[in-house]
Amino acid sequence: MGKNRGRRLIFGLIMVCYSQMLLAQTETNRYVVYLKDKTNSPYSVDNPSAYLSQKAIDRRTNQNISITTEDFPVNESYVQSIRDLGVETYFTSRWMNAILVEATPDQIDLIEAEEYILHVDYAAPGQKLNEIPDQENTTREEHLPSNLDMLNSDKQVTMLFAHTMHEEGITGNGVWVAVFDDGFLDANLSATFAHTFENDKLKDVMDFTTGGKNVFQYDDHGTGSWSCLGAKLEPSFIGTGYNADISLYVTEDVFTEYRIEEYNWLFAAERADSAGVDIITSSLGYDDFDDPSMDYSVEDLDGNTSIISQAANFAIDRGLLVVTSAGNSGNSTDWPYISMPADAENVIAVGALDHSYNLVGFSSVGPTADGRIKPEVVALGSQVTVLSEGHLLALKNGTSFAAPLIAGFAAGLWEKFPSLTNLELRDLILSSSNNFASPNNQIGYGLPDYNVAVGNEPLAVAQVVDDAIKVYPNPITGDHINLLIEKHSIPMPLKMSLYSQSGKLINEMTIKRAKKGMIAELGFKENGQGIYFLHIECDNYSKNVKILRY
Repeated sequence: MGKNRGRRLIFGLIMVCYSQMLLAQTETNRYVVYLKDKTNSPYSVDNPSAYLSQKAIDRRTNQNISITTEDFPVNESYVQSIRDLGVETYFTSRWMNAILVEATPDQIDLIEAEEYILHVDYAAPGQKLNEIPDQENTTREEHLPSNLDMLNSDKQVTMLFAHTMHEEGITGNGVWVAVFDDGFLDANLSATFAHTFENDKLKDVMDFTTGGKNVFQYDDHGTGSWSCLGAKLEPSFIGTGYNADISLYVTEDVFTEYRIEEYNWLFAAERADSAGVDIITSSLGYDDFDDPSMDYSVEDLDGNTSIISQAANFAIDRGLLVVTSAGNSGNSTDWPYISMPADAENVIAVGALDHSYNLVGFSSVGPTADGRIKPEVVALGSQVTVLSEGHLLALKNGTSFAAPLIAGFAAGLWEKFPSLTNLELRDLILSSSNNFASPNNQIGYGLPDYNVAVGNEPLAVAQVVDDAIKVYPNPITGDHINLLIEKHSIPMPLKMSLYSQSGKLINEMTIKRAKKGMIAELGFKENGQGIYFLHIECDNYSKNVKILRY
């Protein structure tokens, strides 16, 4: 009797294991299929309007960015070949030449046997994408937050002197911002964004987690993020760039954490690029996942390893400004560092200050694995006034809310200086910040200041600093910059420091005595065209001057 029970138990265990093995072979998961080439593509660099909007083309033209085969869509014949294997295909990536599929392991074996396949990456378990996607939610209501008389956005706006920007009529008008987040729950039901809907400024929506277009669900994290830059309930609740055009993209899955979310970010960035978006603001970051095999290490914080950081680099290379939250793990003993894509070289990673202008403990820090300063800048990230669940204002914490404050600020600057490239705009923001002369891995270059940023815009021939010092020529083609003392009353000593756009000290000089009419020369000490910053400082005076060297 006992032996029979033992045999039945062993047999049962064998059947369970066999069943699990069969289930594993039939389970459908999400994979990203990389292709070897774009051979026989019907597209060409001479006809970009076949795959890019005119705004996307204009962005490249205005910034002298070439269109390459990386911009070509994935070869449709390869997509069809995969479909012919009985596999469902969804989003594709032009930049990485890849296709998102839902397939069983057996189907993946068939795909990998095809000669045009480079490799296949496992992205997430299970099925998520809908063959019949949800339609866009067009319901619109205009409910005022019930506690509008109790909270306001004054502090988060004035810390950046963005109120001065607004007083000048600079509100991000004509600049297109894409917000990447986990959902925009009930944002369509609030008067907070009525101006966006009424003025046809909501340009695009997409839920990349399911393939649908109903973004006004899941979570209110994105609602709060959007409100930091896009709210307009005067005079109490104002975003930093409230007149910008907007795209809303759900890339984060609130229920699970897998690398598929990095790919969702990639697909969203490509959609933003091809549509003509100017700025991406992303309040998301990744380093560990539900599947530990997907986790990143600190050594991976090099700006190039993670999928999402590669995607950010691609977007920046095409002229977009990418603003991202630094992360909220500053208090962690295991990982106090920024998360991806904040490690990407030319993103603007944003840390968090409190109302007293002090760094908040949770704000993630740098440096990157290769020693670069991170974050780039900071903004209010503690007790930030945001829209919550579409019907009330709330005080919330996180670099997630500091980042869109900077994105709206950037939209205003780009409205004021539309001829700037994305990297010039980034440099302008960094050079306007209050810690520019001595950046560190806690607050980066510091808190941006609109008034300083406007003063940093280079003049055609010379830069006159408050009628006291003339910096010339600017732009420059030679090996030194001249500084003409134009006042007798400048306190001494006067220190001048020349920095590269990455913050490297190039040269410095201290003048202990000077009189009106004196000319000092400060050499570059290295070859190289580009953007430089001259920091001028004395006892009661501090100024940054942007220098263009050709």
